[in-house]
Amino acid sequence: MARWKTAEEAVVEAAENNVRGVKGGEKRRRVLTPSFVLANLLFVALLVAMAVPGKATPKTSVPFFAAAFIMEALFLWRYLPARARKQSTCHIATALWLLLIVWEVVSTDLKLTHPVLIPNPENVFAVFSARWPELVQNVASSLILLVEGFLTSLVAGNIIGLFVGWCPKVREAVYPIAHVLAPVPAIVFAPYLVMLLPSFKAAAVMVIFLGIFWPTLLNTILRVESMDRHILDSAKMLGLSTPTMIFRVLLPYMYPTVATGLKTQLPTAMLMLVMAEMYGATSGLGYFVINYTNYANYTNVVAGIIMVGIVVTVLNWLVGMVVRKTVKWS
Repeated sequence: MARWKTAEEAVVEAAENNVRGVKGGEKRRRVLTPSFVLANLLFVALLVAMAVPGKATPKTSVPFFAAAFIMEALFLWRYLPARARKQSTCHIATALWLLLIVWEVVSTDLKLTHPVLIPNPENVFAVFSARWPELVQNVASSLILLVEGFLTSLVAGNIIGLFVGWCPKVREAVYPIAHVLAPVPAIVFAPYLVMLLPSFKAAAVMVIFLGIFWPTLLNTILRVESMDRHILDSAKMLGLSTPTMIFRVLLPYMYPTVATGLKTQLPTAMLMLVMAEMYGATSGLGYFVINYTNYANYTNVVAGIIMVGIVVTVLNWLVGMVVRKTVKWS
């Protein structure tokens, strides 16, 4: 009798789980959620605000309309697939449309803002179509410096950190130095490095290197120290050499943490690069922003700031894709 009750309970539980699964699947497949509807209504409201003639007369509205439709298409592309459907995507779109609506209404429709300090969005987005060769050239220049400085510092910080963390005597000497230098913002060295090094390119790469190397070195040392002692004891019992231990045991063990850490390190490196480019560069996104700031052309300045945000967003997406492909549980 007891066995029959247990089986009956198991059948009932399985049926209930099946019902929950069906309901959960229907919930995941549900598209027209309130947040999704709100985001699209705000998109329509933005189009209406753009179409209504305002007190300010922009040069052209076509690039702004094109940008709005591109953003809406990206929103739908990210939201509509059932497996990737997240309400946070709707919340981001809602905040974006609200920001653009307020910007459009206040600056163009009502003309309540200073036309120079806060340009209307139509003129800002027109910069992307009018100056796209200059923007592309500056983005390419920044990305080249970013790759050189970021990859060098990342590889050096992790490899040296693994070696220092594995060797107790070396760790005792290096850890205090890393602990002091890691919190220092690397950008404070930029004016001195620009004067010291032979070219601005070398100075910018060094700024990124210093800003990423020391925190990476410190974090890697701490990760090695916090490793599972059973792994370390097993490696010691096998009599592994230091290079074998670093590249065959420690590095594979640390890779998931290193890969996920790129999501915060890459935007930090980009921030340092843009700030360094404001000190004496002749190209790059930081140069683009500071150059037009000196000429009080804030329309181009705002366009440059938006371009920095676009580049960082794309880089974050690429890093996230690499992490998902290489780290199965991320």
